[in-house]
Amino acid sequence: MARRSADSAHEFYGRSMDHHTHAQPADHDLPRVLDLDAEVFGAGLASALDLSGLISARVVVDLGAGTGTGSRLLRDRFPEATITAVDNDPRMLQRLRDEGFTAVAADLDEGFPELSSGRIDLVWASSSLHHVADPGQLLSDARKALATGGTLVVVELASLPSFLSEPRQALLEQRCHAAADAEGWNRHRDWTTTLEDAGFVVTKTQLRTTAPVTLAAWENARQWLRRFQHLETLAGVDRAALEDLVTAPAADLELEPQAHRTVWVCTASR
Repeated sequence: MARRSADSAHEFYGRSMDHHTHAQPADHDLPRVLDLDAEVFGAGLASALDLSGLISARVVVDLGAGTGTGSRLLRDRFPEATITAVDNDPRMLQRLRDEGFTAVAADLDEGFPELSSGRIDLVWASSSLHHVADPGQLLSDARKALATGGTLVVVELASLPSFLSEPRQALLEQRCHAAADAEGWNRHRDWTTTLEDAGFVVTKTQLRTTAPVTLAAWENARQWLRRFQHLETLAGVDRAALEDLVTAPAADLELEPQAHRTVWVCTASR
């Protein structure tokens, strides 16, 4: 996809819609971060796909497939479909191929990829559209590639996921979110007008996912807290408090993992 691969958490570890780079720790392991996010909050993506109303599909495209979270969801939902995963990161593409997907290398800044699989019933774009230099053109191309009655589903994280429920810790996390917002993390447009201009009829929905407290949730929370330590505008006292949390025993973290997503379900207005 455009410049970097994308998945449900990718925007926070790569570029914003303006392609600014955020600080990353030296031991940054993007695939592991994406896998954790998928394991903890994957039910939210399933709910997003439910909103499409699709019962069956023959040809499906996952734009910005990343580590394959969406591709696996799509394969499980539509086992008879031809699913093409599109990305431009060689590591991600090889992983997708190892899992049996048809993986296509493409830079979405150059437009919708030319695919030989026929007219497309569903295009899935989860946390990838804001990485594209000209999303309007890409969306127009996607509309033309869809079969009659085809559907485009665009998903973005509406806000950073939250984990901490103990009141003082939750306030710290909120201040981290505010600092991250100020530095451009998760910066993306409301795609409604852009989608309508590309020729789609659009339904926009907000989804909240509350995840169970599992070992993956503990690890995911710690990953986020570590990354918040690299926020340039974070107050020193909050940075010190984060250090205490990331080194504390798991029992000291009271978790209630939540993610909020915006979903646009789009059909062509031919």
